[in-house]
Amino acid sequence: MLGQTGAGRLAKPIKRRPEHAVQLAPTGKLNITIDGRDTSYFEWLGAGLYSPERRGGSMHGRVFYLHETALRLRGRSLCVRIDPFAEALGELENPEFRITIGGVEEITIVVNLERGHVHGFAVEKDRLCLLNPKLVAEAAYERVLEVAIHKDQINFKGQSKLRLGVALWHGGLPVDVLPPKDSWT
Repeated sequence: MLGQTGAGRLAKPIKRRPEHAVQLAPTGKLNITIDGRDTSYFEWLGAGLYSPERRGGSMHGRVFYLHETALRLRGRSLCVRIDPFAEALGELENPEFRITIGGVEEITIVVNLERGHVHGFAVEKDRLCLLNPKLVAEAAYERVLEVAIHKDQINFKGQSKLRLGVALWHGGLPVDVLPPKDSWT
């Protein structure tokens, strides 16, 4: 009502409920084409995967928009794939994806969709927006959202795990997150 965007912390649920999910670590590098579709069967094979059981739905008053997410190294880039429930996502006008990657500091890639296509994206590092995001990242959406960020943008120093969280926003508020807790490691 105030015409302002909600704070990022609104994407973190306050109710903690255990969620059953398949969680797999990545097993190597492959060549990934950031084009928003399944380029080949092998493209994301061996990627790290977070795939929750999405029960509930309309009978429980909850609509799920995000199906699963995958993580993979591609040469000098870290690639993230987000598979939405296409029918549910199609009901949202101009949704926004926020992919947060945490090493020593957090980096967030904000991807705006308009009429089912990437309208633009931004890269936020240490709460500052980088001026030319296309120099350090790329994003594409057709059937899935694929994003790549140069690894040199992520500070891994002293880190044994990488944190990943995906939030889908609509109308300035989060409507779905993967994983539902803090982040997938």
